[in-house]
Amino acid sequence: MKTLYKLRSGLVTAIALLALVGCSEEGTSPSAKKEAASIPGVAAITPEAAKAAGIQTAVAGPAEIRETITLYGSVKSNGEKEQGIRAKYPGTIRAINKSIGDAVSRGDTLLTVESSASLQDYRISSPIKGTVLDRKANVGETVNSDTVLMRVADLSTAWVEFAVFARDLGHIRSGMPVKVMATDGHFIAEVRLDYVAPSGDADNQSVVARATVDNARNEWVPGQFVTGDVIISESKAAIAVLPSALQSMNGKPAVFVQDWRGFAVREVTVGRRSQTAVEIVSGLRAGERKETVNSHLVKADLLKGEAEEE
Repeated sequence: MKTLYKLRSGLVTAIALLALVGCSEEGTSPSAKKEAASIPGVAAITPEAAKAAGIQTAVAGPAEIRETITLYGSVKSNGEKEQGIRAKYPGTIRAINKSIGDAVSRGDTLLTVESSASLQDYRISSPIKGTVLDRKANVGETVNSDTVLMRVADLSTAWVEFAVFARDLGHIRSGMPVKVMATDGHFIAEVRLDYVAPSGDADNQSVVARATVDNARNEWVPGQFVTGDVIISESKAAIAVLPSALQSMNGKPAVFVQDWRGFAVREVTVGRRSQTAVEIVSGLRAGERKETVNSHLVKADLLKGEAEEE
């Protein structure tokens, strides 16, 4: 198996809590239960106790392994749908009709300027429908065509730009799927990277990767911080567990398997990993039930038992 790219998501290689399909303590004699409680490496937790503690299980089976790299960036206006507003002729600003944040239609008057040559007023109109993002003009100021007086942008779409550093650059390409999330988690967009800069920024040693998101509902605001999970590879694992089922025990990967004795430790070999699934290469069979919530409770019970024995 080829060496996989190690994710920085902080997933720990460790244990999943598992339960064999159809296993139950019904019919187990009191003497057998007492014997199970004294077996090393077994947490003698009954199915009833596990249920009461909120320990949940799910059938082990195939899962998609999506390896991702998390990038950080911000929202910007779509540069292809933005216009800088300038004076046609040198003159003095006599009126300003729109301010930052105002919605404008094509043809709306933005400013009125008195020409220095003719001393006649002329209007400067918006060439597009959009929103005023910036204004660098005040009544009474003298202006010419070199100065951008306002910026108007169509915000029906927006750009999200990410900084890609050297350690990740070899894995990021245009066209890759990316899940864009607002920092508060309220807004999510699943799109593709449509641009990766051919050269970098010497100041922070990074290059820009960009995606375009739909913004018809005005959810994405220029300047807003975002994260992006770029999918760098996709594959299918025959058997996998959820990361939420994983714990670390003695630094070795293992699973807890439920049988008549309780939850017994079994070593496993893990393979590919993603933020939503971890492949089990050996040590677990398809169809067995794996714990998905509160595996730390079984671990705590087992460690408590070992401490009492000492």
